Amino acid sequence: MLRIGGSRLFPSLPYRDLYFLEQARQVRDAVSVPLIYLGGVSSAEGIRTVLLDEGFDMVAIGRALLYDPDMVHRLRDEPEYVSGCTHCNGCVAAMALPGGTRCVLRV
Repeated sequence: MLRIGGSRLFPSLPYRDLYFLEQARQVRDAVSVPLIYLGGVSSAEGIRTVLLDEGFDMVAIGRALLYDPDMVHRLRDEPEYVSGCTHCNGCVAAMALPGGTRCVLRV
């Protein structure tokens, strides 16, 4: 059933790295509490941007870790590593399926 109507429930959206950065800047400028950035972080460059250039206190990584649970270790050993996550949202659709949240690209 999900395969038939899934595209209506989970439309394909154009992806760009750090896709919530503008909104996160607005929140950061409006409050004075430590903030964790979430949204489209899949490389060491993205992490550096969020933490060093933008001044967020921490970074949350979701889908990229579903694709590659060893991503943090790979970033340590390969500073130019970029997760292979395509941000297809298949993992979101998989949340309701037996087996739970997982990357559907890495079966």
